[in-house]
Amino acid sequence: MNLKGLKITLKNQEVVVAQLNSYKLRFVGDGFAGECELLGGKKLYTKLARMSVDSEYNHEQVLRVQELVNEWQRSEEK
Repeated sequence: MNLKGLKITLKNQEVVVAQLNSYKLRFVGDGFAGECELLGGKKLYTKLARMSVDSEYNHEQVLRVQELVNEWQRSEEK
């Protein structure tokens, strides 16, 4: 899954997504926020993901988003 695919999938999970550029996006859900970023060049890059959760959050939504972000990190960027 590429960054654009992640953006579309997160939107389907009722998460607000803002793509800052072709290498970085931010998302906000019910009680959590995060960021996904590609660092490096075309052949050698790292997929960085950060996420913070408030004390009151939608547990199911957080789990679904974590699974999607993990899938994005494991996949190859195209």
